[in-house]
Amino acid sequence: MSGRDLAALACAGMLGVTAGCASRTRRVAVPAPLPARHASLAQLVALYNRQASAVRTIAAAVRMEAETGSAFSGVIKEYREIGGFIVAAQPHSIRVVGQAPVVGSDLFDMVSDGKTFRMYIPSKKRFLVGPASLEQVGKKPLENLRPEPLLQALLWPEIPSGAPVVVEQEIEQNPPERDYVLTVMSGEGESLAVERRVWFDRADLRVTRIEIFGPSGRLESDIRYADWTAEPGEPAFPREVRLSRPREDYNLRIRINRLTLNQPVPASRFELAQPAGTTLVRVPAAGGNP
Repeated sequence: MSGRDLAALACAGMLGVTAGCASRTRRVAVPAPLPARHASLAQLVALYNRQASAVRTIAAAVRMEAETGSAFSGVIKEYREIGGFIVAAQPHSIRVVGQAPVVGSDLFDMVSDGKTFRMYIPSKKRFLVGPASLEQVGKKPLENLRPEPLLQALLWPEIPSGAPVVVEQEIEQNPPERDYVLTVMSGEGESLAVERRVWFDRADLRVTRIEIFGPSGRLESDIRYADWTAEPGEPAFPREVRLSRPREDYNLRIRINRLTLNQPVPASRFELAQPAGTTLVRVPAAGGNP
């Protein structure tokens, strides 16, 4: 067999063809990036505050996926992706219900008023009560969960007039991105501290990321937003939210399937009483074992 025959046979074997072998180079058009828009510090603050003030309540049917980490998966057990509902109202009220796929039974039901959270876990017949904020991570994954980070991700506080704010430009090579980044600070003098960083995509000046910081500049939440959509008569809102909580060791992807904005929410929607026959667990502020 000649060298030409061997080459033809090898070519046919690699490409899974029975006759002929030819190579072809095809040029694929790469969309040119949109021109970077320009905005001043004052304009960026106004854009952020406009979005923050435009959304006062939300009611959403969602899919939630615990991407990594132990804390959130400690609640949803073997389910990698679950359904559920989120109802929230400015400034501090939120309720989150997680449901098992297909059957729709509740896996957890939790509420927060900004000070205290309550969570019912039907499978364990446990009812947890504790502080809305997490000061120290406990050893039990359930004790590390709070609805408060979801509230911070979905309903933003406005940047107060006169708050110290600076702006910078960020350029990422892979993937190529050009952003404005607002750094919002609180306090004054030696107590001045970073409160949050807000990232704007310069292609459309949409918010794509918010980082929230705690004491001593500790990163508490890293939130990314995508698929901004505006229904007729409603403000734009992201249909995908990715929440990372480094200290509690979980990443949560939230996909919003149905959304209603700015409709009145009765106070009763944020009430969660302890069901009969359940064990009350008081989660201490320090995050230790109850």
